[in-house]
Amino acid sequence: MCPRAVALSFLFALISAVANGDPSLGVSLPEPCLPGRPCTLALISDNPVTLRCPGAPHQGPVSWQYVDPSRPGERPATFIRTGHPLALIPIRAKLWQLRLKTQLLRGDLRILDPGVKDSGVYTCRRGDAMLAYYEVDFQDAGRLHISHASLGKAPLANTTVELAGGARGQLFTAWARWQPCDRCGGPGERKRVGFCYAQLASHPKGPLPCGLAGRGLPQRGPELRVESCEVPCDRAYALSRDEWGKAPLLVVTRYRALPYASARLRCPTASIYSPVYWQEGPTALTWLDLHQRNGSISLDKATGGGTLLLSSWNGTDASYYQCYVGGRLVGRFLVTPPRVLAPAPELTRAYSAIESLVVGLAIFLIFLLFLSILQSCRRKPGTTMA
Repeated sequence: MCPRAVALSFLFALISAVANGDPSLGVSLPEPCLPGRPCTLALISDNPVTLRCPGAPHQGPVSWQYVDPSRPGERPATFIRTGHPLALIPIRAKLWQLRLKTQLLRGDLRILDPGVKDSGVYTCRRGDAMLAYYEVDFQDAGRLHISHASLGKAPLANTTVELAGGARGQLFTAWARWQPCDRCGGPGERKRVGFCYAQLASHPKGPLPCGLAGRGLPQRGPELRVESCEVPCDRAYALSRDEWGKAPLLVVTRYRALPYASARLRCPTASIYSPVYWQEGPTALTWLDLHQRNGSISLDKATGGGTLLLSSWNGTDASYYQCYVGGRLVGRFLVTPPRVLAPAPELTRAYSAIESLVVGLAIFLIFLLFLSILQSCRRKPGTTMA
């Protein structure tokens, strides 16, 4: 097998493992590469991710270090470690920003809201021993290209680019496997994510994520492919649903939306890496239906439909939305217009009594003031009475 085929096989195996992550933790990556061997990964910004550290924390405390690829020669710097949250306070602004958006889960690093600028090298250490090494390219979710098979939209084509010195390279999309159908027993949708990769003559070992392939490449973002599906509610669907774990039920979250305002409803545990679908009451909200409806409701592209967008909401009655991840209900949202609450009858009677008392007291005080002025006028010295 040629080196490129080996590299691509390993790449697709990694991406397949990425797609199988636990949605409650964000996408969860497989066991790391061999010690001293980097794991090069492409991921999508604005979606949570968990980087694993093997053996942590059972064999002692661990720390995570970061190297910014935009600063050549920079040494790895620790930004988070197990123990008390205040045991380490990063000095550099970049490390402090990472510290605010990360947390440790049994030694594994969870990045809650990664951005493009968070790309770089992440290493997990226990003392001087390196336990994991990840070179991560967070690709811009704002440049996500979405194509729906039923709308006749095609994915991005491979492109050949001219590089400095006359060299050539090829940009292409490396696809993860299809996620399960987002629902069973009726029309649904399934999706898969794709990452931008570059095959360069200067790097014969295999393709690299576009963000790690060096400067000078044309801008090309990740992809999301959506297609319609319909599967029965059988054992096979139940097994595929179990891959995504059990997420807690969020009973009701209530929003009071102003007329013609916008709202963002974020489905708990949902991301671009997990099968998610929404309902408005009993009506399913799919990518295809919302595109054809072209109304005030849409699905957020960056999170792969994990967020429902309500633009220029002008409802006069309450609207009820719910979302499912892996076929399980995880979020319910009640959106209501602002209304002045009518006071209870007891409060109304109490307010009326207080108001009458205040008015009566004011009249009585005014009467006393008038009498005191009248008496003072009658008793002025030097005045005679006929």
